[in-house]
Amino acid sequence: MAQTAHPEGMEKTKTLSAGNKGLTPHKNHCAGFTLLELIIVIFIAGISVAIVAISIGRIHEKRVFNEASKKVFITLKHARETAILEKTPVAFKLDEETNSFWMEKNDTVYGKIQNMPERISIRGKAIIFFPKGNSSGGNIKIKYEKEREYSIEVDPVLGTAKIKGV
Repeated sequence: MAQTAHPEGMEKTKTLSAGNKGLTPHKNHCAGFTLLELIIVIFIAGISVAIVAISIGRIHEKRVFNEASKKVFITLKHARETAILEKTPVAFKLDEETNSFWMEKNDTVYGKIQNMPERISIRGKAIIFFPKGNSSGGNIKIKYEKEREYSIEVDPVLGTAKIKGV
């Protein structure tokens, strides 16, 4: 214990260890957190984690919807290109009940039948692409429940597809 001089006389005070230099001990100094402070911090952290989890879920759903829409769009483009290169009509067909789509050449499935992901629907009629690049034209709608919808329009003269958000 160190001795310090005060006008009233000598008073003993405690000195701090080397790890606590610069701090002076006080009788009312609290070295921890209260239970209420800990509960508040945990509550705020829990809300933050919940918000992040919801955001990640929505981002994932949007990505799945966009990928499914791109698959339909690419399949339409592939059907047109196949018709031109192989000089034979190629049809893009879909089944609304099974929620699937595919290409047909000479009345047989060309490639594979592709199913839409859960909660995403496809609507429309078959579109035939001809060897000269033109098509029967049409509109395909891809919808994610009630939130988002894309419309893919196929021009009958050029046979090209354009995707639009609805």
